[in-house]
Amino acid sequence: MRRISLAVAALEKGALVICMALVLGLVLLNVVTRSINYSLFWVDEAAVFAMVWACFIGASLLVHQRMDFAVTLLTDPLPDRLRHAARVVVDALVLGFGVLMVVLCWWWFDLPTLVAQNWNLQAFFEVNYNGIYMDRPTTVNLPKWPFFLVMPWFALTTTLHATANLLEDLAAMRSGEAFAERQEAEV
Repeated sequence: MRRISLAVAALEKGALVICMALVLGLVLLNVVTRSINYSLFWVDEAAVFAMVWACFIGASLLVHQRMDFAVTLLTDPLPDRLRHAARVVVDALVLGFGVLMVVLCWWWFDLPTLVAQNWNLQAFFEVNYNGIYMDRPTTVNLPKWPFFLVMPWFALTTTLHATANLLEDLAAMRSGEAFAERQEAEV
């Protein structure tokens, strides 16, 4: 599981670099076109979409790298064994969040209903009042759903990384590996 997580994280690093370069390029394009009084209105919205993609991909990558936010005020004074148990609980909670996101994305995209309606978007909307496939951004004039694909990606990769982290921590806990040694190895 850790190897798969590492491979996905490498892919995410590349995607994150591309997204951030895209944000930078779009913002610079916007500055140049506005300075010559030839504004491209779609550039703002495209930059926002690229930044949203970067945020979700980066958040998943942070789960892999165990660099997520932590309040250590409660866990720092604990003995190593209890601190390690708290880490396992946090990993389990992150995994639960990832699984919840997978379920919510499944409901939101609702592919079984779309297939049952023979890919007819109007019929799909009439069945469940979900306009995900029909909505369009204000200026980009493309369907919104491809931009929303970052959500299932985030859900799946966060679940994968959290599972790898949890399995690794459980194995370390069973083997009696000292938590302090493990933390030093991660840094």
